[in-house]
Amino acid sequence: MVAGIASFRMYNATPAVAAAWRRLFVQVFADLDWPVQVVPHAWPASLTVLWQRRDLVCGFMCGLPFAQGGAPVVPLVAPVPAPAVYEGLARYRSELLVRSECGWRTLEETFGHRFGWMVPHSQSGYQSARLLLADHAKDGRALFSASVGPLDTPMRVLTALQERQIDVTALDSYFLDLVRRHEPVMLAGLETIATTPWTPIPLLVASDGLPEADLARLRDKLCGLHDDPRYAPWLDAVLVSRFAVPDVRAYDTLPPAAAGAGHYPEIR
Repeated sequence: MVAGIASFRMYNATPAVAAAWRRLFVQVFADLDWPVQVVPHAWPASLTVLWQRRDLVCGFMCGLPFAQGGAPVVPLVAPVPAPAVYEGLARYRSELLVRSECGWRTLEETFGHRFGWMVPHSQSGYQSARLLLADHAKDGRALFSASVGPLDTPMRVLTALQERQIDVTALDSYFLDLVRRHEPVMLAGLETIATTPWTPIPLLVASDGLPEADLARLRDKLCGLHDDPRYAPWLDAVLVSRFAVPDVRAYDTLPPAAAGAGHYPEIR
């Protein structure tokens, strides 16, 4: 097994969560006797650069760029979030967040204010929200006084919302659940006023240049972690009930939805 890297940047929601991912996968690679270094690849390092790395053994990738063929990667597994709302499925959705002080209770009340977003290739931080908002903009009109982005990361989006630089945003529900578990103060004064439909959750991928036999061992290992009691506390810390082989065809629905911009091609 050749040396490589792993990164869980997309879901390093807090320092405690980042440490939990690291503990979990350091043990995985130790068990496999595979010299893999877990790296943070923190912002402002580019996620797209991470996905292009030929030594990438394991890293999270958003389902939209994965299905678009945006990087030379192959699928490994998808996390099945532990909270009951996920119903044992490898899925997630976006939550539309506002400050409680605004007093808003519906999405429509945010119209005319400032929407903040991550990057257009983010399913949870842009496209899912755009599709939801399109139903409210059937005449093609702008819904917001300003569309603020790219803000790049969930944490930068949350900071912008807390510091009143934006008034409403959409973020990954699983990311938010990790924050709620480990550092709920970061969400103090914020409320969810709407959610988007469920879509396939970001998956763990590897470079397509790595030996398939090695990747098969890694897939098998990850899919069996929930049966190994040693891993129970680490899986609990990252709110994963198990890892599952992803249904790749389910991700194929994301690019047509993103491309079908229609009368509302961008959040505005």
